[in-house]
Amino acid sequence: MAKLKVRDLSEQDLAGIESSAKRAHLSREAYLRELIHHDATDHLLSGDVSDLRELTRQMAIIIEQNTKAYLDFVDAVRRLPSEN
Repeated sequence: MAKLKVRDLSEQDLAGIESSAKRAHLSREAYLRELIHHDATDHLLSGDVSDLRELTRQMAIIIEQNTKAYLDFVDAVRRLPSEN
């Protein structure tokens, strides 16, 4: 694994990192490792999220159209003469 050294970090920033790591129940090093990993891989998922949004939009349209067709069918069946 690669090593990384960060210089000239302000005390305020370090305190914020310590606080965030504590809330996440992680060491400062583990917290920063997760933060860096998330930031480094976030761009890989952005296209997938856009694709999923578009698919969800399309599926909502299809479901709406199918629901309308089903309700029209049910209405037509109800209008058929009774065989009593």
